[in-house]
Amino acid sequence: MSLPLSSSRPRSPEAAAVERLGIQREHAVLDLGCGDGRHSVFIRESHPRLHVAFDIGLSALRGVRELDGPAVRGRAYVCGDGIQAPFADASFDRVVCSLVLYLVPFERGVRELARLMRRDALAYVRVPMLSWGRLVDTTRTRSLRRGVYGANQVLSGAVFALVGRQVRNPILRHDSWACYLPLRRFRQVVEREGFAVEELRIDRPRPRVTSIDAWLRRT
Repeated sequence: MSLPLSSSRPRSPEAAAVERLGIQREHAVLDLGCGDGRHSVFIRESHPRLHVAFDIGLSALRGVRELDGPAVRGRAYVCGDGIQAPFADASFDRVVCSLVLYLVPFERGVRELARLMRRDALAYVRVPMLSWGRLVDTTRTRSLRRGVYGANQVLSGAVFALVGRQVRNPILRHDSWACYLPLRRFRQVVEREGFAVEELRIDRPRPRVTSIDAWLRRT
């Protein structure tokens, strides 16, 4: 007799990242740079007492608000700058910060993240990592704009790797701080700013194009 096939689908990377945070009902959770709400939808499944969707783009927040449907107690939508967030110190138990910190002055961003979190709080952080694959990827794109943009993020990351300091690149215009982050510098900064790296994975969404997925404990 054959066993029935499971109809369940594999959990998405966003769902798995949020699940790893172990969100409880008593937690206050911040989705920092929520974008289109890819993580927010899974945070909501845990029913935390406070769930804040935060983004610099008002249109993105409106989209997440529409996606969420009817208003729910403990759910908030806030527009603002991730390196000057309008929240008190030690406000959150869990934070999701995906594909945000590489677009801002990285050290300031990590310092602000630490300020927002309570002691022993846990954050999930995702950033694109500096690698040869990132450079190769820029040469294979058919879009000149994307190629120039990617190449300059590689250059910014290489400078950060060599001198330990992130520099602005005016060629990137409004994303002038955008930088593929060197793994060693990533670890140095987060540990210096008061985090323990509880888990770190090197993810490859496309061949050779790597990103850092890290779960950081506030110490």
